[in-house]
Amino acid sequence: MRLKNESIGIRAKTLTPFYYHGLYALDGSATHPNVITDTALMFALQAALLPNPIPILRSTPDYRADLSKMPWRASLLWGDENDMIAPVRHTIDVEREGGNHENMQKNMGSGHFKKTFFVHEVAAGATYQGLLVGFNPFKWLKTEQFVVRIGVSRLGLLALQPAKEIKSVKLNTATAKLFKRELPEAHRILDTIRISQQSFSVKEASAELRLWY
Repeated sequence: MRLKNESIGIRAKTLTPFYYHGLYALDGSATHPNVITDTALMFALQAALLPNPIPILRSTPDYRADLSKMPWRASLLWGDENDMIAPVRHTIDVEREGGNHENMQKNMGSGHFKKTFFVHEVAAGATYQGLLVGFNPFKWLKTEQFVVRIGVSRLGLLALQPAKEIKSVKLNTATAKLFKRELPEAHRILDTIRISQQSFSVKEASAELRLWY
């Protein structure tokens, strides 16, 4: 999808704790407190604003196909010294989240799979900034702030505001690779979260993101 010629700086603030399985931790996992992925933001906008959400329960993920149908691209939302909270216990609903496929049933029967685990969540009040290119949701909604859901089970509430003062952003090289764009990588958090070596100016990032279609 060709994108509209708009570059929107974003400031984001968590209103509730949230988590995704980003880092290993004792008896569970932890979330990297200073990054929200570009894909998380785009899927959150899709679910909140567009009338026909893209199906998310695929047997095999196809992020390029899904993202190609969206009217925007995004940088990573990057934070600085955000806080974590003490671990909390979560239970996985395997039948809902995993589909209870045959291989899932075998793993559960092996004794190596547990439904209860501990997660270090990002605290409410965490702040981030980034860039959105394409369709401007603030103009469409005629508002300076709205809220989307992020994280596992969409438990997190994230308030978004436009921010003209954004000067530079980081891109996700994993998403770039989906669109056959190779960007130098600084480091990896997950296979789907890879931080660009370069900090891009808004102009540079906008030009790069418009090639992702």
